[in-house]
Amino acid sequence: MSCGKLFVPCPKVKEQAYCSADSCQNERKRRWHNKKLADDPDYRQNRRDSQKRWRETHRDYWRRYRQTHPLSVEKNRQRQRERNHQRTAGSQPIAKTDASRTETHIIPGRYQIIPLGAGAIAKTDAINVEIRFVPRC
Repeated sequence: MSCGKLFVPCPKVKEQAYCSADSCQNERKRRWHNKKLADDPDYRQNRRDSQKRWRETHRDYWRRYRQTHPLSVEKNRQRQRERNHQRTAGSQPIAKTDASRTETHIIPGRYQIIPLGAGAIAKTDAINVEIRFVPRC
């Protein structure tokens, strides 16, 4: 199904659609994984938990990686510059979810949070909002 070549299916595997070539098996696994992520909330949560545990036990992984792979670091910087250049002047800034440009002093009171449309580059759990002060009547 992936490479398009004819193959003799294994009699033990009903409806076999992929041959044994590495590229076909990788494609089969990729499709299974994407379907599982889309259809199974427990699987998604287990993946997140597992990745979180790994990050907690390998806190300095990316710092060490960047130190030992300077060409990769420069390539990533160049690609980010290109992405930044392609963005329109009026689009939202690129930010992580916990990023803060300046220290703000929010005055206590009532506020209205208005979700903004898509278009910003951000982490998947980010929500871009506009906060407006709501005067008391």
